[in-house]
Amino acid sequence: MEKKIFLINSEASLWLDINKDSNTEFGIIKSEQLKKAKAGSKIKTHIGKVFFVVEPSAPDLFRKMIRLPQIITLKDIGSVLAYSGIKANSKILEAGTGSAFATCVMASFAKEGKVVSYERRGDFAKVANKNVALYGLQNVSIINADIKKGVKQKEFDFVLLDLPDPWEVIPTVIKSIKVGGRLCTYSPSIIQVERTLKSLPASMKVERLISTVENNWKVDLSRDILRPESDGITHTAFLLFSRKIEK
Repeated sequence: MEKKIFLINSEASLWLDINKDSNTEFGIIKSEQLKKAKAGSKIKTHIGKVFFVVEPSAPDLFRKMIRLPQIITLKDIGSVLAYSGIKANSKILEAGTGSAFATCVMASFAKEGKVVSYERRGDFAKVANKNVALYGLQNVSIINADIKKGVKQKEFDFVLLDLPDPWEVIPTVIKSIKVGGRLCTYSPSIIQVERTLKSLPASMKVERLISTVENNWKVDLSRDILRPESDGITHTAFLLFSRKIEK
């Protein structure tokens, strides 16, 4: 069975299969070295290049995921984590799994809890399960079904809807949110947001509507470069957060 290990140094990061020798641009790394290595171990290539073994985190795994056409970006999932109230034992419901990046990050935070994610498309559900396996998560259930047909589970702390028509799902999922729990919709268009707002019942109080922008900077002090990049991640979607205040 293929087992990967993650190595870093100042020049690069490497994902290597521990069961075979790896011929990299930085030199050959023997399988026997990788099999003995643990987090924090120093690994040398045959030409003396040094790497360190580390446990990969969300930004590292993000680059290795199988990606479908649309994903929730890192900047947006950061806002979801900040405003959702997710904690270690949270029970989370998601609809529109896609590549499962948001699924995996939320499950990583709610390690003692559970993420139940509905994905209507079978091909997307297969990709999602592969990405969940990449993260090594045991607290995720990908359900290949249309959430509009109903949700059996109840008492969720947080619900994330990454769907083109969340207003059609809200009447179904609200029944599954506990009082005090939150709902977030991820919508590229403000027209979608307006329609979603109009669909919210009195039991749901709007907390915030945000759109995050990421400005990356180019950093190369050896060349006296410290300035904003000419491009960046501007608008991707609106995040509408609401909270259940009564049954």
